[in-house]
Amino acid sequence: MLNLKPGDQVSCRIRLAIIVDPNAEYDEIQSFVIVASSSNGYYLYVPHYYFLKEVEELDRFRQKSLGIEKRYLNENITYIEDGMIVRVDSKQDGLACKICHDFYPYATINQEDGSMVCYSCRQNPY
Repeated sequence: MLNLKPGDQVSCRIRLAIIVDPNAEYDEIQSFVIVASSSNGYYLYVPHYYFLKEVEELDRFRQKSLGIEKRYLNENITYIEDGMIVRVDSKQDGLACKICHDFYPYATINQEDGSMVCYSCRQNPY
């Protein structure tokens, strides 16, 4: 796995409005923002002006369970496996808070489980 985080941008190959394997024939290459990651792949934000066949609208339940930022609520997302990425366009240096999910540039791990909790959430965990 490439160890990408939410906020990183990746490029994928598209054929007939479906994200395809990097070695398959393709019509175009499109760049996407990662909004969440899982053990086998990534969830990508798909803007409304871009048509893909395999998208779903992000509801509140999925947003909370995946830890996706609230700004992507009611937006289109799609899931891809790790091997579907053609290239990594940009990686953000920093981490998102485990509790509030806000991104902090240049933040480092400060919890034993390998995550980061921001100063605000450590002071007021409620």
